Amino acid sequence: MKPQREIQLLLPALRQYHTAKSTSTTVAMAKSKNSSQHNQSKKNHRNGIKKPKTHRYPSLKGTDPKFRRNHRHALHGTMRALKEVKEGKRDSA
Repeated sequence: MKPQREIQLLLPALRQYHTAKSTSTTVAMAKSKNSSQHNQSKKNHRNGIKKPKTHRYPSLKGTDPKFRRNHRHALHGTMRALKEVKEGKRDSA
């Protein structure tokens, strides 16, 4: 066997020997920085904090299907009534 390969085979055994010999069984990892809010407010306000754009007719995606069907028929009836009033077939909508 090559000497390099022999060392690699011995490494796990050496690790076990050294960890068993040490007084503490857990090895502390290096601490890392969590976060910093420094300068973030200035960066956010540089271009201004804007409200999200709103649409005139928000999407009905995710609403109750029964409500959506009824809403569609109600709109159709309303448009029909307004059309009849405009033509003079009906007194009021």
